Amino acid sequence: MSQSSKGEVKESAPSAAGFICETAPTSEAALTSETAHAREAVRMPEAADLALSRVNIHRRRLHLIADLDVTVHPGEILGVSGASGAGKTTLLRAIAGATGEYSGRIRRPEGRLAFVFQEPRLLPWLSARDNVLLTLDKRMAGRLFAAEEWLERVGLRDAMDLRPAQMSGGMRQRVAIARAMATGPKLLLVDEPFSALDKSLAQSLREDLQGIVAHSNLVTVWVSHDPDELEQVSALRLHLSGPPGRWDISV
Repeated sequence: MSQSSKGEVKESAPSAAGFICETAPTSEAALTSETAHAREAVRMPEAADLALSRVNIHRRRLHLIADLDVTVHPGEILGVSGASGAGKTTLLRAIAGATGEYSGRIRRPEGRLAFVFQEPRLLPWLSARDNVLLTLDKRMAGRLFAAEEWLERVGLRDAMDLRPAQMSGGMRQRVAIARAMATGPKLLLVDEPFSALDKSLAQSLREDLQGIVAHSNLVTVWVSHDPDELEQVSALRLHLSGPPGRWDISV
């Protein structure tokens, strides 16, 4: 089932994703047996969910997103696509609480939030291990073990002592993934992390990150300009059309 910002419910293949995005129908007659059945399957948002309710996002007087309603459950990836300037990164910033350019309600999962950016943003004078350790509380028990375990899990067992300048672009992005996951996040925000890499390497890293997310039971929001990438990683996809705020969700 998919839904547009006008509240129109479109028919598509049924999903077991446990997700419903719903707005009020225009009339009681608009409730078909199929949509009524879908409404019965709605799960009320829980503390572990990411829930956006009637979210409006503006930037420089432009209405980028209008009345967005979406709930993402643990283990699900919400893929977000749209043209440049449609509001993808602004939406991530709103979810992270890093911008006030929105109205409505955003309820985040209880627990830590982590980002994986397009640029790894590693400190050049630190080793891979120390870049991961930097994000962990110094009072955390097993801090060193957690950092090294995640570097191993992303395939950098033999590169922990290397500095960013000694690594390839793919290796640096693997460090960024390890850094994000070592904090034990409940919400992961992914902003086009592989767009600067060649196609084969991007595919390999995409599969790795997708596997990590699947086994970690995270709520994940994954932004990409590439709809094919999102089709691979997520069954739940949000397309932003930009001003005047139109959007469409596919399940």
